[in-house]
Amino acid sequence: NVHSFSTPATFSNIASSPTAAALQSPSTRNSIILDQSADNNSSDDTPSTASKKRRTFIQTALVAPFAITSMTPQSASAASEKPPPIIPLINTAKRLRTVPTFTIVDGNGIPFLTYDKESAGGFGYFFTSYKSAEYVLDDARKAFSKAKTEAADKAEGEEGTISEDGDGELYVDPDEGNVPDAWGQAQIVTIPLDVVMQLSVKKTQSIAQNGKGKKFSTFYQCIAETPDSNAALKIENSPRYSERGRVPLFYVDGLTLPSSANDDDGVAMNPVYFRMQDLKDEWQKQHPEDDNVPKIKVRELNETFRAMIRPGGKDESVRNLVFVPIPESVVKAKVSGRKYKLGEMILTK
Repeated sequence: NVHSFSTPATFSNIASSPTAAALQSPSTRNSIILDQSADNNSSDDTPSTASKKRRTFIQTALVAPFAITSMTPQSASAASEKPPPIIPLINTAKRLRTVPTFTIVDGNGIPFLTYDKESAGGFGYFFTSYKSAEYVLDDARKAFSKAKTEAADKAEGEEGTISEDGDGELYVDPDEGNVPDAWGQAQIVTIPLDVVMQLSVKKTQSIAQNGKGKKFSTFYQCIAETPDSNAALKIENSPRYSERGRVPLFYVDGLTLPSSANDDDGVAMNPVYFRMQDLKDEWQKQHPEDDNVPKIKVRELNETFRAMIRPGGKDESVRNLVFVPIPESVVKAKVSGRKYKLGEMILTK
């Protein structure tokens, strides 16, 4: 139950896009290492060192998600005619980039996705906490260890393939990259939230390494910790916080934080928290003599993100919004890997 994001055809060349060029500057670029097939070898590279250099740095500055398609001069011109969002896109990117998320890949950086029979595609997830990713990884390792033992008892040649209409079974090659072995080498890596949110609104595809090279549609979501979702349900008895992929953001009216160096307007910011306790701690820090925290409210991450990037958006509640990550997640992100292969995946049931 882990996830990958694949990239639109133009994403790897995003820095050369007219829209991207306008949004990026040396002072705001923040790269993550993602394996690519492009060969950047020098003439004296050995085969082993050359393979390590086959990687590219993809800029994570946010580009309008609905504009990350093939950028022709005509489409770039059309995009520029749209009214700007309520917040400059580069500011939205900066505010989201401070929040780490976690996902699971194999030893080579290929992400795992869960095969969905109804959509005949791969679903996967980015977790707001390292603990959630760790729980999924431990559970998956146990399940696939059992599956590997059972598979060894089966006669050769009985495995099938996942068909695009969802009728087949998961294909496992006993000699090449089988799923249980991949889980045995699995690791948790970190991806910043600006990348996750940008890609969450795009239609993407990846090649299934254990699906005989077939390409499948991929869908992915950000996943909150269960206690956080339960806390949101107590505040707002809405079915949306029971849905997978809904992430609550907690806040109180009147609580502000100083503007960060990344925001150029210098005004006080309105913080939203991924964990309610972090909100309470900040309130107590600012009001040590007041034991009563004001009424805690909740808003949803995906809806908030869309309000921030919508052309001509007029939702003033997001103008000075700042996202406060879970402190433990920030610590874990500093020691987590970032190797993540685009356009490839391992499908699991």
